[in-house]
Amino acid sequence: MECKSILDWPLDIKLDFLESLDSIASLRSILLTCHIFFDISQTQLWTPIYTKVLERDIGVAGQALVKMRRFKSRRTEVELIEALPTVEDEKPKSRQLHLSELLSVRKPVRFFSHLFFRTRFENRRKKFKIEARPEDILADMKTITESEYARVDEAYYTLWLYKELNYNVELRSLEQVTAMNNWALWEENGSLRVTPDIGILSHVLRVTSTEIIYPYVQHYNRTLSLEELHAIVDVIEALCLYEKHGVASMLITRLGFDGLQKVLESSEEQIQKTISDIYWYPVEAAAQGVTPPNSITQFPSLITDFWRYMEPNYKGDTRRVWKQPGGIYRTTVAPWNQYPPFDITALVWDDERLKSWGYYYPIGMDLGGSKRAYDMTLEDQMCTEDCSILRCTQRNPEDEFSCLGCGFDMAHVPLNKMIDFLNEVLIRSRYRSMGLLE
Repeated sequence: MECKSILDWPLDIKLDFLESLDSIASLRSILLTCHIFFDISQTQLWTPIYTKVLERDIGVAGQALVKMRRFKSRRTEVELIEALPTVEDEKPKSRQLHLSELLSVRKPVRFFSHLFFRTRFENRRKKFKIEARPEDILADMKTITESEYARVDEAYYTLWLYKELNYNVELRSLEQVTAMNNWALWEENGSLRVTPDIGILSHVLRVTSTEIIYPYVQHYNRTLSLEELHAIVDVIEALCLYEKHGVASMLITRLGFDGLQKVLESSEEQIQKTISDIYWYPVEAAAQGVTPPNSITQFPSLITDFWRYMEPNYKGDTRRVWKQPGGIYRTTVAPWNQYPPFDITALVWDDERLKSWGYYYPIGMDLGGSKRAYDMTLEDQMCTEDCSILRCTQRNPEDEFSCLGCGFDMAHVPLNKMIDFLNEVLIRSRYRSMGLLE
């Protein structure tokens, strides 16, 4: 039978076409183009279509996150200490429940992606001394493409997945942690199931910590007395980094992005109460004789480990993300340590937008050679770039200490202490299980 238009397609072809779309945005757009497709959306045929497109929309990291949250929701706090995933944990209880699980992670992720892009547009206007009027920011937001949203969404899904994997990890054995990691992160052939773009991941994390969450922490900080602040400094050697990254890390770890969204949408009093509980946690733990976990750079340490795992086969970034022509991408160096013309903040944007902003492609890639002396892990770089006081007259450039500004005092912290994070939890536990680390 000859089909003169899409309207003449058999019903099964129309359904296959709708299920093949790559995003919810595309699915919604197609409903507006033809009443036939809109009519299908009003029937019982719609839920399985929407579910399949939504699965594709949230990607591999999002689907792994849904599995992890499903596994957690089926067990009590006590059971989680010993429980390991089974085949049943792969299966949703019902189609409707599965759709609800998908939406429960997509909505918070898109909420934070929206905040992320808003801060990017506001900062760009400030950089060029252009007034950031609400109506102009709204117009900017309407230009964000689905591919730009997808890059940032994936970063949030991945960070959230890390959080779920860290749940009650201090109560589990190394073997249990490894089994959980294998189930969530690794294919049977030993390759990563979730392979994040570490440049985007690191940029999204830093914006989330310092531009989305930190302003609320600053507001709370101004209400503390000098005595209270000094009490915190006695426990936390780098208060500035704790405020900018540690509080955000603990909020994500304790609440998840869904809980964090609820907090940010609540009253000012509730926001400050939640931040107060997190802010004072190290002091309260120390008073009880407990060593609080070092959450200052928990997530950056995991991103660094992903880089170390992927580096041997990393092909480099050939997108238009150089502020100046003639850039060379160094494949043996993490994105956050590239030469200055490389702009890691540009990785989230489409090439078409970057072209209009005057960005360039690299002229080539450096495939060999040893790493430069200044190459740092992401967590070390944060220690030197993200503190409030970048220069100190007492600093000795020859010693092995990182000069960290606490905002009220200077603390020289040995780098080997600053790197004592949760590397055991994810990637390094995998290395040990393979006998690659002592």
